[in-house]
Amino acid sequence: MKKIFYGLILCIIQLNPVFAMDKIMKNGYSSELSNLDKGKIYLAKNFMVYDFDFKKAIELTTPYINNKDNIEARYIYAVSMARYDLKKSLEMLKALTDEGYPYAMDTYGEKRTCQLNRYKELCDNSGYDKVLRSTYRKWKKGNSSVLYNEDYEQYRYMSFEERVNKERTWFTPKAEKLLKQCAEERFFYCADELQKGLFSVENKTDKQRKEYEYYKKLAKDILINAENKYLSTGFIGVCFKSKEKSLSDICPSNKELNTMLGNLAKNGDLLGYNSLAFILFYAENNEDYINFLKYLRHPHSKIPTKLKKEYDKAIKLNNNQGWDMEMRSYSIEPYEKLYNDESLSGFFNKVNKMISD
Repeated sequence: MKKIFYGLILCIIQLNPVFAMDKIMKNGYSSELSNLDKGKIYLAKNFMVYDFDFKKAIELTTPYINNKDNIEARYIYAVSMARYDLKKSLEMLKALTDEGYPYAMDTYGEKRTCQLNRYKELCDNSGYDKVLRSTYRKWKKGNSSVLYNEDYEQYRYMSFEERVNKERTWFTPKAEKLLKQCAEERFFYCADELQKGLFSVENKTDKQRKEYEYYKKLAKDILINAENKYLSTGFIGVCFKSKEKSLSDICPSNKELNTMLGNLAKNGDLLGYNSLAFILFYAENNEDYINFLKYLRHPHSKIPTKLKKEYDKAIKLNNNQGWDMEMRSYSIEPYEKLYNDESLSGFFNKVNKMISD
């Protein structure tokens, strides 16, 4: 009897798209992929986003799109394909939307999404925006490919009145609890929010002074150790502008910044490394500076010897883990307008044929 019961559960999980979605929501890649394979998909994202080289993005992801578990590869391919074959692009985006991938849903759009059987009733009852937000939240929760913390997410969507007490002197009990919980989970934004809040408290008690020092050190340690992947590091630039710098700003020393740079390289945090490298190396190489994003796409680019040495050092530290960045949604509306404009579609198709040939 138990075997029959478990068999029925397995059958339901396999056939029900909601359960199937939960299975793939934990990772955007097949477990069969090597780091080298993932690295190619990451590079395809780099080409698509920063070089608008859709042909290269398609070439790099083609070997992986037949496996349904390679969600990010399929999405990159689908978005890039809109430039050449809109029908195929929309078919792939429809499938990904039906599987619950929020970035594809965002690209696929409200009208088409809400016509799908899976979402029609949800859209009617809650509205598309709420459905999309819920789908994003489900994808991000527990997914290592995005920067996410459930407590911080709740805090982020609180109104100002829900965050701060009536006297405007401190957080509300609920907001404070959420921030402290996620700070203890070593989530940078929560530790930073607490240290900045405590910094602004006048006439601190001994307890508040100790808490301020604790959360300031915690936030700084998380930052230097690059513990939160895909954390934006651009704000560190303020540390080099003394007039703008506040005592509440967490400014690592030069030695700590170089430690952080190495940790970002080991983690393969592409945008984090690129941003911090710009802050540290641009002034010295401003005339011939090439950012790290471009160096990965075109490793034979001519760049200053010292800068090349730094980039090659980072690649060695990365040890073939790959250089990824957080996914975001992309619009294909310009290509839809071109395909749907009868006066331009013929010309556009000819250009596509020339490019493909």
